[in-house]
Amino acid sequence: MNNPYKRNDLFACHYARHAAFANRVSAWHVLVAKKCYPQGCLEFRWSCALLNKGKRCSRGFNRMGRLCPGCAQYRDEKVHYQPRLLLTPAEFARFQQEREAFDEWVDENQGREKDVTFRIDALKPRFRKELDAHGARLRLDGFLLIARAGFIGSEAFDDYLYAIITPQQQERFLLAPGDLLDGRGTFTLDQGRLLFPRLHAIEPTERSGAATWRSSQALIARQSARPLQGQPERCLHCRQGALIDVLDRRSRPERRRRELICLEGLEGESSCYYQAAEQLNTGSIGCPAQSESRR
Repeated sequence: MNNPYKRNDLFACHYARHAAFANRVSAWHVLVAKKCYPQGCLEFRWSCALLNKGKRCSRGFNRMGRLCPGCAQYRDEKVHYQPRLLLTPAEFARFQQEREAFDEWVDENQGREKDVTFRIDALKPRFRKELDAHGARLRLDGFLLIARAGFIGSEAFDDYLYAIITPQQQERFLLAPGDLLDGRGTFTLDQGRLLFPRLHAIEPTERSGAATWRSSQALIARQSARPLQGQPERCLHCRQGALIDVLDRRSRPERRRRELICLEGLEGESSCYYQAAEQLNTGSIGCPAQSESRR
């Protein structure tokens, strides 16, 4: 069984925010989150003819706001975006069949407690950022286990799957990348990812001996964490790169998005020394193994 929703070779979209992903977006984002294929979506761009020219507002405002519509200097531009299908009609038809089979499997198994077995490919602190009028708060909300494949019940799942454990569970088991473990839990689809939000009955069956995170280290890293622009591939697959959920309560309705942060506090790829230092310490060369899918 594979997860067709995480494929990012189906659609390309030139919406400005997708430029960070080379304009590739996941099937989940297009078909489920936005439901914008084939009709596309609209973006409304508001601007002020005076402020754009560096002039002062005739009504004394310093920025645009809710009182601007109706002003002669107010500009409202409607932009239509439409995802472009990268597959042939026959290839897209095969994808639709895979999607229907996956949806049926999810409907049959979602919410039912299942045995799960997988080898941990990466383990990272799971942070949640909340934004409101008082500022931003970054909370430690357990640890995220990432696997390239595994078994759910007796079904082989040949795709990325994710599981969340509590800080207390991590302190008890000290799970690390390379460990093989058994557990139990119910799964759900979280933004297209197959996720076990509460894993229990954990039993490590093989140990890798690799370095891992402890709660105290994660709390220290939280103080130095820095958001990164976009989702650079190198940072996404780094031990110090964490993709976090962001809840923005500064507007109504609340907005949810995901953001990549560097737990080492570095600004980006150009200033990164961490992976080079790791390779020198271990005597390895080359790129780190990929560990997390993008969207």
